[in-house]
Amino acid sequence: MILFKDLFGRLRQSRLWVAAQFVGTLLLILIGIAWTLLPEKRLWQVALSLLLPLLLAISIFALQAGTIRSLANDDGKRVKLVWGAVSLLLWAAVAWIFWALMDWCDDQIPQWAGYLNSHAPANARARFFTYEHIGLWLSVLEWVLRWIVVPAKVIPYAVASTQWGFRLRLRRVLHLLWNWRWWMGVLIAALVVVWLPGRFFAAAPHGTVLAQEIRVVSKLVATYLLAVGSWVLLLGWAAVLFGRQQPLPEYEDISELFKRLRNSRNWIKAQFIWLLLGILLNWAQAQLTGKNGWLAALNVLLESLMVVLAIAALVVQAGTFRSLLNDTGRRVRMVWGTLAMMIWAVLALIVAISLSLWYTPIAPWVLGWVVAPAILIPFAAVSANWGLRLPWRRVLRVLSNWRWWLVVLLAALTVVLVELISAVLFSTQTWVAELNLGVVKVVDMGIWLLLLGWLAVLFDRQPSPKEEQLLSLGLSGTEDKGQ
Repeated sequence: MILFKDLFGRLRQSRLWVAAQFVGTLLLILIGIAWTLLPEKRLWQVALSLLLPLLLAISIFALQAGTIRSLANDDGKRVKLVWGAVSLLLWAAVAWIFWALMDWCDDQIPQWAGYLNSHAPANARARFFTYEHIGLWLSVLEWVLRWIVVPAKVIPYAVASTQWGFRLRLRRVLHLLWNWRWWMGVLIAALVVVWLPGRFFAAAPHGTVLAQEIRVVSKLVATYLLAVGSWVLLLGWAAVLFGRQQPLPEYEDISELFKRLRNSRNWIKAQFIWLLLGILLNWAQAQLTGKNGWLAALNVLLESLMVVLAIAALVVQAGTFRSLLNDTGRRVRMVWGTLAMMIWAVLALIVAISLSLWYTPIAPWVLGWVVAPAILIPFAAVSANWGLRLPWRRVLRVLSNWRWWLVVLLAALTVVLVELISAVLFSTQTWVAELNLGVVKVVDMGIWLLLLGWLAVLFDRQPSPKEEQLLSLGLSGTEDKGQ
């Protein structure tokens, strides 16, 4: 109730800007309609038809920036209103790009539904994964992305830019994006603004012409009031959640994760450079299809480079593991850490080959994408750091931590979802498909690095080896000092 009291208090203090939203938006809409009816017979009419859209855009951005700033708290570090309004151009462009992408996806839904239906198992294709079901699911997914996910992501950045320009308070924005109350507000606004007005016009027209006209006008007025009212309430809700933010102790693991990734940026760059070289070598091998002597020699050279790249992959992975984990003074040399890590790489290869012989679809995926990585990755990470002298207790604590298993599961689902979307969007063998494949690999690499960083955070949150020894002897640091 405190949040709602704060919300209505902000709306009351900003009542002039709130009234301007209702009246000004209507005037801008009417001016926009009048602009489409302007004749272009004379020079001044042509100049007005070119100038009016610019004036409309300026008015819209100024109105939105002023409303946001009146609802939000002033921390004394605001930019001027004009710069806040200008910064909205960036997020309007981002929203427009996503809107155009959603329009394109909407046009492709029938094709995607047919493609997914044709690749489903025979029994499921006729009952569960039917063309109609898949089309409905994709339509719902597109609706959620268009009206919930994209606005919930873009609006916080726009609100922050209106306050602070391009010097965004990223931590505060991310804090809002992690707040379930914000997503609930966007969900309710989407249902009220989009779904509910659709119910208004779902019924077939009936009655006299005058009655139908009155109904249509009433529905349009109600739709307008719902849209503008929900927009003002959503901006006020964002201002409330921004203004009542507290320090982020509950997210200190997330802060630690990005701190470790920042400290390991050189090895992370090496990861992406290695990935780029691999993509280029694969592309070069695909282009060299001739049987001439020099082409064959070039193919041999490329295969040798691929072997070198495979060896480099082990070194880069070992270096990344070592840079993310804290050094407790018991590290082995880099070469021994890499060789020790190879044991787990070979074991992972054996598991992959064994699971490829399993013909049922679900069990191999769970074992190969969730269970095996969740078990082998911690052992590989500590082996790269400490060789074969593994801190078994700390590794087992990670393996018994539900947060580690949850993140591995989310990473596996994200990788599969990205690859599925890639296969649906770009199924033909064109340069666009090859470019998309490279983008997918970059996304997979990002997920992999986040997973390794999260492992390092969980691992180093545990007692150090010295503390483990004290605990095993039944001693604590305080008791030791007391003696």
